[in-house]
Amino acid sequence: MIRLGRSPLNKSAYRCLLGLLCLTWLPVQAEDEMLQDRRFQMHGFLTQAYVQTTDNRFFGDSEDGSFEFRELGINGSFRFNPDFMASAQLLSRVAGDMYDGSPAVDFAQLDYSTQISERDRLGVILGRTKNPLGLYNETRDVAATRPGIFMPQAIYWDRVRNMVLSNDGGQLYAEHLQGPHRFNLQLMAGKTPIDENVEKSYLQPQLDASMDQDGLTLGGRLLYEWDGGRIRLALSNVSLSLDSTTNALPPGSVGIDVWILSAQYNEGPWRLTAEYIQQPIDYQGFGDFLDSADTTLDGYYLQGDYRLHDDWELLLRYEESHYDKHDKDGSRNSQATGLQPGFFYSKLWTAGLLWEPKERWMMRAEFSRVEGTIFLSNLENENPNETVRDWNLFSLLISYSF
Repeated sequence: MIRLGRSPLNKSAYRCLLGLLCLTWLPVQAEDEMLQDRRFQMHGFLTQAYVQTTDNRFFGDSEDGSFEFRELGINGSFRFNPDFMASAQLLSRVAGDMYDGSPAVDFAQLDYSTQISERDRLGVILGRTKNPLGLYNETRDVAATRPGIFMPQAIYWDRVRNMVLSNDGGQLYAEHLQGPHRFNLQLMAGKTPIDENVEKSYLQPQLDASMDQDGLTLGGRLLYEWDGGRIRLALSNVSLSLDSTTNALPPGSVGIDVWILSAQYNEGPWRLTAEYIQQPIDYQGFGDFLDSADTTLDGYYLQGDYRLHDDWELLLRYEESHYDKHDKDGSRNSQATGLQPGFFYSKLWTAGLLWEPKERWMMRAEFSRVEGTIFLSNLENENPNETVRDWNLFSLLISYSF
């Protein structure tokens, strides 16, 4: 099996990251001079986490304690006029064996919109754009906007993050305001970055699969907000097809269709969030071994956040995922494949505490009781039958943003 290594960054990458660190002080130092004209803005973040698990590998050698979760990003935007804006973000992400920290363009886009009436606005975005999926996909790399140290894995799998994060193409969007009601529709089309994490997730690692996208990724989101976001409801979709070759099977394709239903309620110190996902997977052309293995993944999470004080917040979350929504305990798939049942589902209880000691600083501590291993990366856990079904996850995070 080919593993995505954690090789040291080359010299140019180091220079790039050093430049990002230096730039984190630029907005403060040059606020009076460079940023008086608000057409230009610059922001960034630096996040470091520590992960400890009783069993299994999650973001590095977590059984021995791992610091292999780090995010460093800087973004800028320039507004040419009220209707036209350019923006981009450069991101370095270390995530165990999944991502090695090499700087990459997270998004780079041109956004043009026009007000067609007092209540309606239309726009188009071109470039590398963030996919509007669920409530958090567009801002999932910014720790201050995440619903925890880690995204709810039932909806936002880190093991296939690049596939759902962005597209090279464009979006059309429309917004309508009616009193306290706001409707936002986004439609997208483009090419999706496919990496080894995706190849090892949708086909077994021992098949040594290679994947290329066939056609375009299509999707969108309809978002409704009431009373300035007190209530938020959304329906999201993305679909794509991947042509695949392996070392043991005839060439085939994997069709992926993701649907996410989201709801959130904000009232005073309370925030209640729920999201549900269904993901039909269609295997074709591989022969009897896989063509009969079509399935529909599903999952959901429920989360409550309570603001204890201006600087402190509690969270409690339950999430559940299934490789086959008709085989929730994994027993049928276990008999068919010889893999342990826990590989086909997961259940997590997570409790956490957020502290914001200063305006730009954030710290989190979380503990999760986990049953099942469906969301674990195949790059970090090569043999599913060597993973442990019942395990604990403890994590700490510190983040600075500007």
